[in-house]
Amino acid sequence: MSAYFKLGLFTIIGIAAIIGSIIAVGDFSLSQDRKFYVLLDDATGLTKKAKISVAGVDTGFLQSITLEGSKAKLMLAITDKNVKIYKNAKVSILSTGIIGVKFLSINPGDASYPLAEEYDYLTAVSGDSISDMIDKLSKALDSDTAGNIFENLAQTVSNLKEITENLKHQNNEINGIIRNASVFTANLAQIASENRNDLREAVTKFKDISDKLDLIASQIYSGDNLVGALLSDPETGNNLKETIASAKETMQTIQQAVDAIGGLEMQWNYTGFFDTKESEYRNDLGIKILPTPNKFYYVGISNIGSTDNTDEDDGEEKKRAVPLNTIDALLGFRQGKFEVYAGIMRSQGGVGAGYSIFEPMSAKRKTLQVHLNAYNFGRKKNGTVIDGDLRVGILKWLYAGVMVEDAMYRNALTPYIKLEIDDKDLGRLFGIASVAAAASR
Repeated sequence: MSAYFKLGLFTIIGIAAIIGSIIAVGDFSLSQDRKFYVLLDDATGLTKKAKISVAGVDTGFLQSITLEGSKAKLMLAITDKNVKIYKNAKVSILSTGIIGVKFLSINPGDASYPLAEEYDYLTAVSGDSISDMIDKLSKALDSDTAGNIFENLAQTVSNLKEITENLKHQNNEINGIIRNASVFTANLAQIASENRNDLREAVTKFKDISDKLDLIASQIYSGDNLVGALLSDPETGNNLKETIASAKETMQTIQQAVDAIGGLEMQWNYTGFFDTKESEYRNDLGIKILPTPNKFYYVGISNIGSTDNTDEDDGEEKKRAVPLNTIDALLGFRQGKFEVYAGIMRSQGGVGAGYSIFEPMSAKRKTLQVHLNAYNFGRKKNGTVIDGDLRVGILKWLYAGVMVEDAMYRNALTPYIKLEIDDKDLGRLFGIASVAAAASR
């Protein structure tokens, strides 16, 4: 049995042990449920696996209840893929009846807000169930305030009775008021008759004013003055229309650029390797640009290091198995738990694929991932370079993994640490450049 076969067998057994350990000790689900968190002041009556509904339709279940500080931390599992949860979603506790089972109701928000990302915290609101309202009503009826309410109601009824009795005894006065109103309207009619001539004169003056306004309007449209010339000249009208259309197009372009800024995401990527075969450290540095959760660009430098390979003892230059200071430039696409990418890998043409075992590839933290890369297809002596790696997500921005480099030739086992840090300032810089380019058209 060769040393290479033993090393390969040992690597496979180690990777299987890591995967088995993570699945054994972790609380993972192999389903594609989306997870969200919510903090409640009081989770009394809620149990694990309690239903989650949207508009009365079951869409998920309560996966776990834990204590975070002085609040109850709930993990919600949304099983319905068609339900869209937005950033302004609201979560409340409701009950199926007076003595019914409690469940969680989600108001998913509206589409003017962006979609909530997995593991986001949703806002909790107080949702009084039927039993809560009955309990509050019972306490109100037992309080001193309830007695005052009933006393005030009885007094109001007594006052209304007294008012109707007074109206009954005041019929003569009411009839007198009605007669006075009739006399007043008769006097108004007499005054209108006596001033009919004045009214006719006012109507005549109004007609004169209207005729003058018509004359002014006809002069404007005839083109005999500056305003009329502007309105009647076809060239001026066309220029005005073109100016307005150009301004509208520019504003639409700027709006599109502003919308793109909101969805643009940037990540700094740093990876530190230790090549056990060569007993040396190497570094990768790059930037990942994500215009959408399902598409990304990556540019960077691989195997950063000094190019001085001269052996100090015999003065001879060693030929490196892994070239230094190479270029990466990739275009990738994601769908669910898979991603594929292609472009330049270590200054050679290459392709690659990745798979996230538990979470979607668009999640902020992927618990366990496997990647396979193939590049340098023109290498004649030892064939195409094939790298495979397994990485574990420790934090949202920190990963640890092990890579088998050039599995068909060197078969080097290389552990590494990877950092992925979001950079919103870099995204704003790209956005400002887009807006400036749109405004300069």
